[in-house]
Amino acid sequence: MVSATNKTPTNTGLVVLTPLVQSTEHNVVRISRVSDLEKDHVLHIAGGEHTGIIINKLIDGETSSKCDVALSFSVWVSDGVNRKQEIRQLRFRFYDDVELAQKHSLAQQFFKDLVSSFLKDYVTFLKRILKLMQGGYLPLHEVEIDMQFAKDEEAIQMPDIKEYDSGSEVENVTAAHVQDVLEHAYPNGLSVQLIAEALRCTVKEVEEFLHELEALGVVQKLQNEWIRVDTVKVDESKQVGGTLSRDRHSPTVAIITCLFVEKQCVDAIIENSTTVHRYRSGGDSNVYTLGWIGKHRVVATKLAVIGDTREATTSAGSITTRLLGNFQNVEHVFIVGVGGGVAHYTDAARHIRLGDVVVSAPDPDTYVFAHSYTLDRETESIKGFVVRRWNPKENVITKIAKEMEGDMLGEWNELTEATLAHLNQLNADMDFSRPPPEKDVLTLPVGGGNVVVIPHPNQERTDSILHLGPIGGMVSYRKPMNNDEGEDARDAASQLRDRFAAEFGLRAVDAGFDSVVAAVNGSRIDNWTLIRGIADYQHGQSRAARTWQGYAAVRAAALTKALILRLPVDATNGEQTITMSIDLTSNFFRLLLHFRRQDLVSFCDEHDRLYAEAKRTSNHSAVTSHYYSVMSAVIDDYFNGNFHFVPPQHERQTLEEALVALHKKVAECLKLEKGKKCVDIGCGIGSVMNDLASTGADLTGVTIAANEAITGNAHFTKEAIQNCQIIEGDCHKMPFEVATFDAAYAIYALKYFVDLLPVMQEISRTLKPGGLLLVYDLIKTPKYNANSMEHRKIIEGIEYSCGMPSLHTREEMIDAAAECSLQLIDAIDLDTHTGYPFYYCFSNSRFFMWLVRSSIIGHLISAAQAIRILPKGFYHFNKIFLSGTIWNITVAGKMGILSGSEILLFQKK
Repeated sequence: MVSATNKTPTNTGLVVLTPLVQSTEHNVVRISRVSDLEKDHVLHIAGGEHTGIIINKLIDGETSSKCDVALSFSVWVSDGVNRKQEIRQLRFRFYDDVELAQKHSLAQQFFKDLVSSFLKDYVTFLKRILKLMQGGYLPLHEVEIDMQFAKDEEAIQMPDIKEYDSGSEVENVTAAHVQDVLEHAYPNGLSVQLIAEALRCTVKEVEEFLHELEALGVVQKLQNEWIRVDTVKVDESKQVGGTLSRDRHSPTVAIITCLFVEKQCVDAIIENSTTVHRYRSGGDSNVYTLGWIGKHRVVATKLAVIGDTREATTSAGSITTRLLGNFQNVEHVFIVGVGGGVAHYTDAARHIRLGDVVVSAPDPDTYVFAHSYTLDRETESIKGFVVRRWNPKENVITKIAKEMEGDMLGEWNELTEATLAHLNQLNADMDFSRPPPEKDVLTLPVGGGNVVVIPHPNQERTDSILHLGPIGGMVSYRKPMNNDEGEDARDAASQLRDRFAAEFGLRAVDAGFDSVVAAVNGSRIDNWTLIRGIADYQHGQSRAARTWQGYAAVRAAALTKALILRLPVDATNGEQTITMSIDLTSNFFRLLLHFRRQDLVSFCDEHDRLYAEAKRTSNHSAVTSHYYSVMSAVIDDYFNGNFHFVPPQHERQTLEEALVALHKKVAECLKLEKGKKCVDIGCGIGSVMNDLASTGADLTGVTIAANEAITGNAHFTKEAIQNCQIIEGDCHKMPFEVATFDAAYAIYALKYFVDLLPVMQEISRTLKPGGLLLVYDLIKTPKYNANSMEHRKIIEGIEYSCGMPSLHTREEMIDAAAECSLQLIDAIDLDTHTGYPFYYCFSNSRFFMWLVRSSIIGHLISAAQAIRILPKGFYHFNKIFLSGTIWNITVAGKMGILSGSEILLFQKK
């Protein structure tokens, strides 16, 4: 065996095939990448399009199981008469400079490319490996192929490829098929004619099966339709609105399912439940199960249909919207059910098994839906995916899931067992228990109606575990690929799904819940997640999935309950919420009174004039100074001198505590300590410096406002803080020598600069080589659409009220820094990290948010202004500079077009 001691080459070199073992039962071949030939061993030198490929003579050399990554699979081989099962193992050896994770990733992709179409014989199989080596995979030094016929005790049962189809073709219709159709349609009913059309059989056959199921108590007839009978007691007399009006406890948690088996499992975890089924002939029925999980009031519903047809997307979206419209206090949404696991053939840690559960998490996106494809015009083959990316505004649920360990995992297992016992007792027609390990078969379609079977890289594990990561769905693939291997549509769809999962880093794929997530997002629900119990390796709804759907749904439901039990409880935190609301409200009215002696008409007129001039001259210094001449007192009083936002680390953390924690994080990122020098760009009155003084670093602040420098320095003198000072100056031309500072930070300061480049150049000039710059600011996100009138109105409202130029984007920040030799080395999104949004200091109190937008308060202010309790012009001032700014920032954050809590850390080259 050739030792891989060199680094990855820059070209493919020569690719050499060397037979090591040759017999009727066992063959071993090594394919290596070399730079020099051993001429005595050469049997054939390829030419033409295969130039660079060498075939050696049989060498009675040593084979070795030692390798970086090994991958085995089983296939059928035939000599035209007999068919035998063969076990093939690929032993990958990489160059020394290849990281372990990359080795697994490359081996996985190499294998997928190798079996992307049916390889009818050994020559085709080995030729494909040679061409893959020659065409790329430079980090791969060699691969050893061990091919051996399976002994009787080694042979495994090869599954039927039809089991991995999710099509509607049914060869022999049974009562189970009729039951399945009605379960998918629930809570709607179906006519006999529609059932017959769905199953492509006669009306007479359907009627016979329906009467058989009716005798078993599985279905019942309502009006002219048949419907699945729910095992939970259903009160059909209740109307949803009436139920709500009589219920003191409105649900704060909603659970959405699709399959009937998913609904059964979710209903089983809800205590003291009542099911309200509003049936309407012809469709548009609704079913709600209301009850409790711990201290949380919960509502669960089932979608009538899911998929990418217009009917399915419209139905799923409208049911979700109706759910959240009927129950308007819902704060958390769980989309729960089965899905397909994304297999990893070589990495045991990343490989997902049937019965595992995946919780959606942003890495970088929570849910990705491919709603269309890009095509090559010449070949009509698919080049890429057109996707929608979805992310919740807050990640409270994901954060709880990330912290699952020890006791919580044990509780999940206990909840699973209890739910299983309950369901198996209640449902005699279905077994929800875990299938035996041999039912978890990992296969890969290879074209021509063939599959290969691959051993699990974590074969010894038989329990279920939790995974976190992106989940996705995609529209159905309906057009077969045109290529010389003759792949059929089913194999092409499977390969396309694998490509989609790999490109977007998915951990699971479902049947497509884009319209559901869109409806949740459109209803302004900030906390949502998808929980997928793994039932197959496709999308959770293949024929093979039916074996595992029951248990996978139980696992997903039990985990949902474990997570809900750990959600913050409004009742528990009610006193604190009331206190915070009172504080916010009292501060708000205190601010109103603060301005009662101000000439607000002149202030607003002057602000408007200066802002118009700033837009014309691209110099906002005058309007910014004018804004802070009045608002700095507000900032000092209301925000403790810190006019920047930060999400809390937990729900009980105050804004003041969260700001201190942020400033501590700034000190850690910049490695501030005694002997270091740091400059605060746009320091205001120096409140951040005040919190960083304890590091011992020498801190210098720069502000354009003279009154801020005076106020800040007076505070430092009063508190005997000797390592902090503020100077009045222009950040475009700071009075410091070259390479003065070890570190710099700009917190909510760069938004006041029209052009980032000059200030970045000045920061870079004053930083020492290797010095660090931390930026924390309000920035527009990629979701901001300049062509959207709504988006522009909100963002421009913030810019006007604060006297700012157009807000920058994240990319503009990074690009400007890069031009000034400042390289981005880290990025920390505190929204994602904490699970709370940057505007939480406002949005945590619904009463406060009502207050700033209330027309009643507006009328009271107008009345107070008329009788001169409040000064003339106060109504307009409040609408623009106080309530209006708060509202716009909160709405922009909820829409995802504004970010205010990402740390960007740069280093000077």
